[in-house]
Amino acid sequence: MPDHSAPHLPRRRATFASLIAVTLVLAACGASTQSSEPPASQPASSTAASQAPSQAAGGASVTLKGLAFAVSEITVPVGKLAFVNEDPATHVLVEGENGKEVASPRVQKVSINGGSEGDLVFTVAGDYHITCTVHPTMNMEVKVE
Repeated sequence: MPDHSAPHLPRRRATFASLIAVTLVLAACGASTQSSEPPASQPASSTAASQAPSQAAGGASVTLKGLAFAVSEITVPVGKLAFVNEDPATHVLVEGENGKEVASPRVQKVSINGGSEGDLVFTVAGDYHITCTVHPTMNMEVKVE
């Protein structure tokens, strides 16, 4: 019986060599896409955030996400406090509680569209309750020193 495997040997070697080349290329691509940057830090707890708020241009900032404030309490100096809205919904922030604005607010309300930022300006030291008139379950306390 004739040996039919001999003519296929060069083709098998070429296929094997191609498979190795593709494997090496994919391995090299995978290695080059890994970042040398350190991993992003985990979000701070409410207590830690109230002691050391995240910094934004010109001062502290609070993230609005999941129809909630990222922290329930924060301590900041007199000045601007930035709010970063990561929700698709608009938030209207006022001084008050449970969606109701106080009769004589010390800060001007701010409407922040989804995906944007807005500031509340605190000109006097003191304790402020901040709420969202659109989402009354959103409440936080701002201590201004």
